Amino acid sequence: MVKESRKTKALQGPRQLKLMVGPYVGIYEDGVGFPEYGGWNVLASGAVPYFEGVIDVNLALDDLTMFPQSAILQDPGIYYRTPATSIDPVNSYQVIDIISVKRLDVEELASNLIADLAAPGMIGTTDDFNQIIMGTWRLMASNNTLGAAGDVQTTVDVKDFSSASPFAQDRLWCYRMAITTTSDLTADRLLIPASRFILQVIVAQEDDLPYMMRLKNSYELQQ
Repeated sequence: MVKESRKTKALQGPRQLKLMVGPYVGIYEDGVGFPEYGGWNVLASGAVPYFEGVIDVNLALDDLTMFPQSAILQDPGIYYRTPATSIDPVNSYQVIDIISVKRLDVEELASNLIADLAAPGMIGTTDDFNQIIMGTWRLMASNNTLGAAGDVQTTVDVKDFSSASPFAQDRLWCYRMAITTTSDLTADRLLIPASRFILQVIVAQEDDLPYMMRLKNSYELQQ
């Protein structure tokens, strides 16, 4: 039974959480790297553009829990990459999309994906599986059937590492990251379309014990 002190008049039931992400356009400059653009930042190496955003959930005031039902990334548009063909004939890059209940170390995230081929929550990473509410990895590669427009990228592989675990945290951290696959990026040009994260959840109030255990887990994840 929920204690009288924890009864709430807050809206429970189905809810939709959303976050818009702007497009990225950038040309790699030797010795400088990719530029920051429209809310996108770049890792210290200059080679990895990424976006970090926050969804304020505001659950703690009413002792509520959210139970994810589905997670969607809307990204209507075309992905481009225009490298020097002689440098990178494969013409590909990785795209990673994440919703996490904990703020991620983006440098560590990129390092794990590049060096260890490990996404957050997998073996070899310090992140907990349950904190990754949504996680998708895609390999983009040039579509040579388009002839002169061969810098258009097509999704050739996609993998999921989502937990869809219930959560009681007040914030969700959303990430988009693009990782190219060549060591020489001179004059490389990336275009990534605008996108939207959508998380469908059920909002409910749990009994005392499971809720307290969830808060304990939340605290441990933040350490």
